[in-house]
Amino acid sequence: MSGVTAVLALGLMSLAGYAILRAIRAPSSSRTVNEWEQGLLYVDGRFARVLGPGRYWTLGLKEQTVVVLPRQPRLEYLTNADVTSAERLSYRLSAIFTYAVTDPRRAHELGYRELMRLAVTEALVQLAAGRSLEAMLAERASLGETLLPLIVQPDCGCTISGVSISAITMPPELRRLYAEIERARLDGQAALERARSEQAALRSLANSARMLKGNPELMNLRLLQALSAQGGKGATLVIGREAFALSSPAEAAAEPAQES
Repeated sequence: MSGVTAVLALGLMSLAGYAILRAIRAPSSSRTVNEWEQGLLYVDGRFARVLGPGRYWTLGLKEQTVVVLPRQPRLEYLTNADVTSAERLSYRLSAIFTYAVTDPRRAHELGYRELMRLAVTEALVQLAAGRSLEAMLAERASLGETLLPLIVQPDCGCTISGVSISAITMPPELRRLYAEIERARLDGQAALERARSEQAALRSLANSARMLKGNPELMNLRLLQALSAQGGKGATLVIGREAFALSSPAEAAAEPAQES
């Protein structure tokens, strides 16, 4: 019996020494959980407990994993979600949404980011299907209030509290078509303004003609003003006894006036 006991004692000592040696040689690391974060501790793949702010060391024979999730609300970007408008035009929408982690363990184990992105994508598809592309472009700034009720909150330990449309991306041929429409609209506005200006000028000329027709003195004054504005250059007004004649200075020098 004493021999068996000695063998067992020696075996236990060997196992203890091996365990101590392995623990000493086992790799160790540390992870810090900040005040704005919340941590989860998993030991050998099983959830152990929730970690508060502080520094934690993982060492020993068991595999320990520390997972850190945000405690404060965070922003998430969703880019280039393929959607179709009410008139069956395909384009892409990008969105920014705000979320908060309410159950860290459930959020981590269910993959909260993928579920939230999927929920926002489905809401974007539903929003675009009920509106024309022109309406989406015109109402882009206020679509966040309409989009938020369309989001089905995923059961993943997170809550989406806000969302907005960050970009509307159209394919090249659709962008070219909208550019041509906008160019035609601007050309039409320019033509309308030119027509209005011409009508205003014609009305002004008609009013001036009526005023000059009934007031010869005003017509003579207007002629003198026009000649004064020319600074003595160009045509010269010659006042005779029978008629008004306009001649250039060169013609006046070539053809001297004849006296009766």
